Amino acid sequence: MRLRARIFVVLALLGWFLAMPAGDQPADRAYLTQLRVREWLLGPDSPLARWQRDGAVPPLAAETVPPPPDDAQVAAAYERITAEWAAAQTADGTPTRVDRALPAVPLRVRVGERGLQADAPLPDGSGARLLLPFASRWSLLPAVVAIAVAVVLQRVLLALALACVAGGVAYAAAVLPGQPFAAAASFGWQTPLATTQAVVAGAWHFVADAFWRRSVCEDFYLRITVFVVFLFMTVGLITRNGGVHGFVARLQRRVRGPVSAQLATFAAGVAVFFDDYTNCLLVGSSMRPLCDASRVSREKLAYVVDSTAAPIAGVSVFSTWVTYEMSQYRAPLALVTRADGMPYVPGDAFEVFLATLPFRCYCWFALALVAMTILMRRDFGPMLTAERRARRGETTSHEGDEPPLPVHPRARARNAVVPLLVLVVGTVGAMIAIGWSAAAKLPASADLGERVRTVLANSRSDWALLGAAASAWLVALAMTGAQRLLTVRETLATCLAAMRPLGAAFGILFLAWSLGHLCKDLGTSFFLTTAIRDALSPWALPTTLFLVAAGVAFATGTSFGTMAILLPNVVVLAHQTGANAAFTGDPAAGGPALMLLCIGAVLEGAIFGDHCSPISDTTVLSSIGSRCSLLAHVGTQLPYALLAFTVTVLCGYLPLAWFGPQIWPLCLLSGVVAMALFLRLGGRDPATT
Repeated sequence: MRLRARIFVVLALLGWFLAMPAGDQPADRAYLTQLRVREWLLGPDSPLARWQRDGAVPPLAAETVPPPPDDAQVAAAYERITAEWAAAQTADGTPTRVDRALPAVPLRVRVGERGLQADAPLPDGSGARLLLPFASRWSLLPAVVAIAVAVVLQRVLLALALACVAGGVAYAAAVLPGQPFAAAASFGWQTPLATTQAVVAGAWHFVADAFWRRSVCEDFYLRITVFVVFLFMTVGLITRNGGVHGFVARLQRRVRGPVSAQLATFAAGVAVFFDDYTNCLLVGSSMRPLCDASRVSREKLAYVVDSTAAPIAGVSVFSTWVTYEMSQYRAPLALVTRADGMPYVPGDAFEVFLATLPFRCYCWFALALVAMTILMRRDFGPMLTAERRARRGETTSHEGDEPPLPVHPRARARNAVVPLLVLVVGTVGAMIAIGWSAAAKLPASADLGERVRTVLANSRSDWALLGAAASAWLVALAMTGAQRLLTVRETLATCLAAMRPLGAAFGILFLAWSLGHLCKDLGTSFFLTTAIRDALSPWALPTTLFLVAAGVAFATGTSFGTMAILLPNVVVLAHQTGANAAFTGDPAAGGPALMLLCIGAVLEGAIFGDHCSPISDTTVLSSIGSRCSLLAHVGTQLPYALLAFTVTVLCGYLPLAWFGPQIWPLCLLSGVVAMALFLRLGGRDPATT
């Protein structure tokens, strides 16, 4: 990207930052307060858990100070949270109900000028308190700094580090000394931090809390890190012992050029449908030698990998994604009704997931676009330049490549295939073994699908990935040693060399995770969510939710976090909006219809924003697995993602909301045709000059 274009992107980001509303109106503050209190009451430290006795929990009696104009509606919304919490406990295996015969628990919520306070008593006579500053436009600062610096200076580590410091300072500037990162100035308890204090406190919050405590010392992130290390050592071994060369030689008997190499990569990405992390790293690292030999650019490899990983996991019936997606809306589902007037129950979550599949427009269009670019031999934008470079045999944007190794005289495909099979089969087997205990507790009447979903919901994929990767490495070691392909010194040197390029990659990954934590501290997602409050017309709501989810995921770098913020709020909002406006012409059917459409829109917006974001973990992992520069990957993939995004809006959510969800086959078909026409007219064959 030329300097002039980079400056234009930065100016557009700054314009977006300045154009965002301040969020300081009374209605904005009341809405932000409601979102944060809801998060607190449904979180792991919820005071409601202390009131649970014998499968029952008392209702809430909320009082807001000062009272909002719609006080009764706000109080009812807080009261619904208790029912939602009870439904979540029931869905997790602890049957819980709201017993309205019990005395109500008083919840007092104070809305100040700059922050909020919520107090609830506990059964032992003590109290629980939530004390937070309001999210403001400054919550967008970390994302703006990260993207702007990365685009202008082309230095990702520096951009992420500066963004994390900026996020820490913005967070510290919003709170008061004495009550670090919790107190709100609106209550006048203490003096706000001075500039120097805010800088020091913000930098410390970033280093000690967001980076060290919540990223480096987080068990899940450490397991993913060790999994990557074992995977790369395995790939290094099977490359050095000749296994990869033998594997590529076998494939080249069937793969006869760039098109078939890309199709093989796409097929492998679709086959690894059960987890996006495994997909990004396994497919990228295993198919990289084949694509290199077939003169496919690393940028195109990273795009194919990234555009199949999350989309296929997001719509797969059996994946680690589907269980998480269902967990975010199954509790509020119990608060709304079906078209026949009967209430949903948390157990209907999978049925709702299946019903949203026709409305998962971005995932379907993203997968279709990958296949069409390969089969039609059409690329455009920076990707076309990268592909033409690769076809000419010129060096593309490689990152961390080791020097070429001589071909081993005993190149055997099985030395690569067996460890990779151990990784894939071991991951699936470990997930089944870990989740089997939960599935065993299901009643005998449970069908196979329910048992598989229960296994996946309790599978602990991070542990499964770690165990399978370690097993694959040990198998590669054993096969190398048994055949005397490498000496002990060569084996050790190969493993160490395989880890060498991971230093900078892990720096980017941990800084990206830290930035996500800082965005959560600042309430970035809550601030952006306020943008949908006035977009309550049925025809605009799905598109608005899709755009807001995309913005939240792009700014925070996490699709899961975006789903967690938006999905629980969308269920009741969309259902009420559809029923009140008689969406599809029937109030009873309109609520469920608009709810399904909006759930799909939020899921797709989260995946699109995460897909485009340079601070997303899957974006980083795709570039790591493909050994492609992160900025080159983002820059070449973005036009393709924006094409699928545009088609999703114009051929997907706008006509679905305007003409009705029943036209979804026509919408999907028209979107595919539109992308095919664009590729035909605007794309070029990389093999031609």
